[in-house]
Amino acid sequence: MNIYNMRNALHTGKTIFDLPLKVTFYARVSTGSDEQANSLANQIGYYSDFIKGVKEWTFIDGYIDEAVIIGLS
Repeated sequence: MNIYNMRNALHTGKTIFDLPLKVTFYARVSTGSDEQANSLANQIGYYSDFIKGVKEWTFIDGYIDEAVIIGLS
């Protein structure tokens, strides 16, 4: 579905959840701590389940960014 068709569909009262879209997610943490690892797993699980739960959407694997900030000495 191109952007023009999406816009027209939304103007007819449909919502984004009614459109046949390919949908993905971006999950990110900024440190390597255990808490952040749990956060990353929670983000991946939540958004994967959410996207897969919308029948009109096609799930595409997300991008996972485990940015680890290294201090300079």
